[in-house]
Amino acid sequence: MLKEIILIFYSFMVVFGHPPKCYLPQAKGTSSNCSYEASIRYHFDPKTNICHAFKYEGCGGNVNNYETPGDCGQNCNVDEKTYIQCALGAPPIFDSRGNNNCPLTSEETGEGCESDEAVCKYFSTMALCCNKTVEVGLKEDQSTTCPSGKSRWQIGGITVLAKTCDDVICPNGYTCQNGMFFSYCCEN
Repeated sequence: MLKEIILIFYSFMVVFGHPPKCYLPQAKGTSSNCSYEASIRYHFDPKTNICHAFKYEGCGGNVNNYETPGDCGQNCNVDEKTYIQCALGAPPIFDSRGNNNCPLTSEETGEGCESDEAVCKYFSTMALCCNKTVEVGLKEDQSTTCPSGKSRWQIGGITVLAKTCDDVICPNGYTCQNGMFFSYCCEN
C-alpha cells in the first residue's frame, strides 16, 4: 500500500510539477481564539506560478503558507527554463501560420515573433512567443525599484508581491502601490 501511495505522489509531481500542497487555495486563517499576531506569509498560486504575500491572521489556514518568499519558492516553484509557460499562465501568441514558436537563436534580443505584441521567451529546449505586455509588466512588478526610483520591499533579494494592497502589511517606511498585475511596497 505504501508503495502505491509513493508511486501516486511521484506521478503527480511528474505530471503537475508541484507538490499537492501547492495547489491548495490561499487561506488567511483566523484571529479568533488565537494567541498569535497577524503577519505576512506567502502562498503559491499555481495559475501564475508565483508566490504571493498575504496577511495571515495567526492561526488555522492550510499548508500552502510559508514564512518567507524563499521558503515558498523552494517548496513550490519549478525551474522556469523547464516549465514551458508564458508569464502568469497567459496563452502563447500565434503567428499567421498558426505557429507559436520562435527561433532559439535570438535569445539576447527577445525578437523572432511575427507580432509586435509578442516577445520570445526561452526555455531549455524551445522558445515561445508570449504576450509582451504580460512579460514586461511582470518584470516591472518584480523589479527592485519603484516607479519613483525608490526601493521596493524585498526579502532575501525577492520583491514581495501581493495580489492586492489589502493582502500585504508594508513595513514601517513603506507604502503599498499597485503595479500592472500585483501590489508591492515602496520606500517612502
